[in-house]
Amino acid sequence: MLIGLDHIIIGVHDLHLATHLFSEKLGLAVSGGGIHPTGGTANRIIVIGDTYLELIAVRAPDEAQASMLQRLAKGEGYLNCVLGSNDLAADSTAMHQRGVQIIGPKAGMLTAADGRSRRWARVDVEHADLTQHYPFLIQHDSSGEERRTRLAGWATPPTHPLGVTKVLRATIAVADLNEATRRFQHIYGLQVSEPYTGVADDWDATLSALLLHEQMQNLELAAPVSPILDPIEGEPMLPEAGALAYHLQRFGESLCRMTLAVTSLAHARSYLDTHNVTYLYRETPHAYLWIRPDQACGASIVLHEQI
Repeated sequence: MLIGLDHIIIGVHDLHLATHLFSEKLGLAVSGGGIHPTGGTANRIIVIGDTYLELIAVRAPDEAQASMLQRLAKGEGYLNCVLGSNDLAADSTAMHQRGVQIIGPKAGMLTAADGRSRRWARVDVEHADLTQHYPFLIQHDSSGEERRTRLAGWATPPTHPLGVTKVLRATIAVADLNEATRRFQHIYGLQVSEPYTGVADDWDATLSALLLHEQMQNLELAAPVSPILDPIEGEPMLPEAGALAYHLQRFGESLCRMTLAVTSLAHARSYLDTHNVTYLYRETPHAYLWIRPDQACGASIVLHEQI
């Protein structure tokens, strides 16, 4: 069964600088990480509840996926999100039965600086050139608190100075909400919400959510309110008008934002102000905060106060 958002992948050019930015400026404590023996990449990990953020950089371009190199050539930012499975074999079989073409399961491994390693198996949707467009499925070699500890470098995951406690949702930009909702439901077999507007976060989007009930998270799909007719001039950043359409023009259908829960928006604002982070804050129709993508290695981040 698909149980939640396992992790969200953010591609960066300089892993050391990104680690400093997320840890010190954004208040998202980095721990763990290492190198992937295959794939030509290295990473650092930010554990948030049962989900983690993966900062990933290319260390050996001749070994890296072409799709990753092509995406990073356009700039830093979200590469993908990943859905956690507690039975990858059963989920793979169910996808086959729905007529979905998959690759895998394939084994993966990460080696830490001290030589310890953790392992997983993953399943990718359809074919390799879509790696950055469809979330893949993963099952780790550990679960629960042991998994969190291994992710954090075989240590207790640190708390976050920003006050973040949970990843609530990951949002994928799509051109046609109705078509994409049918397609994603067919692929992943998840329950889908009724469509809703972006008014709650003040952006020009219509949305639907694929529900991950066990961890009370969702994979969200977002389409621009108006169709894309002409090239977007400039580089609008979410949640600015036209920014979602611009994302689709530049990156195609792909992850465009994540939403995190914080214990206190007042505390989060104070921390960001102290560290000179630019953000948009609104109190109506309810309180929310957008961290600009140019403040977070191209990653647009929304904060909601946990109720």
